[in-house]
Amino acid sequence: MSNNKEFIVEVTKEQHDKQIAEGLHEDEILSVGKHKFKRGGFRERHPNFKPKDTKTRINICVDSDILQHFRKRAESPNSAPYQTQINNELRAIMERDLAQEKSEINATAKKLLEDDDFLKALSEKLKEKELQTA
Repeated sequence: MSNNKEFIVEVTKEQHDKQIAEGLHEDEILSVGKHKFKRGGFRERHPNFKPKDTKTRINICVDSDILQHFRKRAESPNSAPYQTQINNELRAIMERDLAQEKSEINATAKKLLEDDDFLKALSEKLKEKELQTA
C-alpha cells in the first residue's frame, strides 16, 4: 500500500447505474465523477489519545475453568469485576514482556557501546550525515 494518504476514486456512469440497478439509493453511493479521499489522520485529530485509557470490545474464547476462577474471585467483597481482573492480569504479563524487551535492548546497546568496530562505523556514518546536511 502506498504511503500517500490521499487518493482519488473515479466513478463512471456505468458503475453508478449498476449500483442503482442493484437497489442502492442515490444517497448511498458516490455520484459520477472524481472524489478525493484522505486516509489516516486519526493521531492528528486526536493528539491526546491514549490507548491505555480506552476499552475495545472483543469476543474471545477462554477455558471455562479460567472464567469461573475470575468470576469466583469477583464475588469476594470489595473485589474488582471479573473482566477488570482478567484485564489486570493480562496487563501484568504485557508489562513484564515489555520490561524484558527493554532489558534486552539495553544489554545490546551496552555491548555495542563497548564494540570499537561499531563505534568507528557509527562515527563514520555520523560524519557522512553531517556532510550531507552542511
